[in-house]
Amino acid sequence: MMVIRPSFHRKMALIFLLCIMILIGLSSTITYWKFNEIMRRQVLSDLNQIMAQNKVNLDNLINGLDKATLLLYTDHTVMNILNSPPADYMQTYDDIGQLNNELAKYMFIPLNSSLSAYTITFFVSPDMPFAEALYSGKDFFYGFYNGNDTMRTSWYRQAVEADGRLIWFTDPAKPEQVYIARLIKNPEALSLRNIRLGKEVIENVGVVVIGFRTSELGKPLEASKLSPSTELMIVDSQGTPIYSLNPHHPAFPATTEQVQSSATITHEGTDYVINRSPLAFGWQLLAFIPVDDISVGSTIVRYIVGLSALSALCAGIFLSYLVSSQITAPIRNLARTMKTIMLTDRLNVYMEPPKGNDEVDILYQSFNNMMTRIRQLLEDVYESGVRLKEAELRALQAQINPHFLYNTLDSVNWLALESGVDEIAEINSSLSSMYRYIMKDANDMVTLEDELQQIRHYVNIQSICYPGRFEVHYDLPPELLNTMCPKLIFQPLVENAIVHGIEKSCDKGRIDIRGYIEDQTAVLTIADNGAGCSIEDLNAFLEGKHNALQVSQGYGIRNVNRRIQLKFGDAYGLHYEPGETRGVTAIIRIPA
Repeated sequence: MMVIRPSFHRKMALIFLLCIMILIGLSSTITYWKFNEIMRRQVLSDLNQIMAQNKVNLDNLINGLDKATLLLYTDHTVMNILNSPPADYMQTYDDIGQLNNELAKYMFIPLNSSLSAYTITFFVSPDMPFAEALYSGKDFFYGFYNGNDTMRTSWYRQAVEADGRLIWFTDPAKPEQVYIARLIKNPEALSLRNIRLGKEVIENVGVVVIGFRTSELGKPLEASKLSPSTELMIVDSQGTPIYSLNPHHPAFPATTEQVQSSATITHEGTDYVINRSPLAFGWQLLAFIPVDDISVGSTIVRYIVGLSALSALCAGIFLSYLVSSQITAPIRNLARTMKTIMLTDRLNVYMEPPKGNDEVDILYQSFNNMMTRIRQLLEDVYESGVRLKEAELRALQAQINPHFLYNTLDSVNWLALESGVDEIAEINSSLSSMYRYIMKDANDMVTLEDELQQIRHYVNIQSICYPGRFEVHYDLPPELLNTMCPKLIFQPLVENAIVHGIEKSCDKGRIDIRGYIEDQTAVLTIADNGAGCSIEDLNAFLEGKHNALQVSQGYGIRNVNRRIQLKFGDAYGLHYEPGETRGVTAIIRIPA
């Protein structure tokens, strides 16, 4: 089944398109994330500013309530009346009217700008002399009342325990109302004159209570909502809600432990960002803004970024196809030409390189050079084939000469035996064996055992030529006999030992052929006790230096050394050392 692979053009277009898509995706994501983050920070910044303004407004309201109640400490008229026992009916009536007027002066005027509807009730301590002239009651109205009925209420006790600090409380019967209360101290109790006279003065005058609807707290908050779903809440120091801008909204967690400034919570499946601003008396202003409302402004940015990314993608597809076409057109043209050559074997092809000095131009020039070189090589191969045929013909003709020589040597050997000349027959037999060893195959690598057998034939011939003049001793361990070596590495060395050493000596000659293994190297030595010669000249000639060494003595050993080094490397080869007593020792090193 043939597998259809995408073309190079399509691969390039897909690569370009993939790169463009990655760039567009990254840039669009970063752009949208950056704009969204900027808009989110802007919304939160606006929220912080609004919350800061709301905090100022609420603090002003609470501080106004605090200051209004403190004004009663400095009103001598109120304190003088309350510290005096009631007189006759008319005077008492006038005193009550004056008390109410003073209360209006210090309360209604300062609070009228902050609250639209409220009540002010002063519950006078029953211990005060004027308290018996006032009506008793627990309801919160305008005016002064005897606190006899309120002393046992929890809020009254809290006010007394607060010892002059402002407290707030609610009435379960009126959940829409909130009340501020403060214990008013008697300035007469702190008078130095009374203290010196030891006059007993009642310390607590009573508790003033200001009541108003919780909606009064929300007036400065109503215009500050960032979104329709924003929830604003005021909680006390215990986390109990005092006011909620949207009372029908599901209750939010509002305790101090649960709410942290600028935190995010999930409430009834909706994520909210919470902003908290501390108010006076431990109160807190909380804002719950849905995260979706914050990100509404980023929808337009998302649409714009998406439209831009889509437009860029369409442009990228077009540019990818266009650019890949421009790049791959010359390569596709070259591929078609090479396919035509493969199918037709037509080699006389030349392609005009495109204009320019880029890599494609180099590719075209290299193709033209390659085709020219192929044609030249084919011509050379054809000529080599012709010459090879001629060489084979000459080789076949040359085979006749060795065959003729073998037949001639056999005839000489037969004639020598018939004539009783055994020495000639033995020389002829050894010479014939040596000639067959040299000519038997083209491989120049043989075993040391074959090489030693060849040397024995050569020594046999020389022994007949030099009867009684020398003897040869062999000492090679059996593990060396299968070592491979080049042909005819012993014969030139043994020949030099006989001709240039023993022949020039008056004593009987001795040649020792030994071998051993040293560090995975076969070391072969040919030592003689002949007349000897200069060891320095021999080694210098082996290194290619010209000296006084005779040509007939040097070419054979240089040939041996060079063939070994060409075969095994310069670490191996031939060199000479002086003999143990006299003569020279040739040392051959080859791999074991």
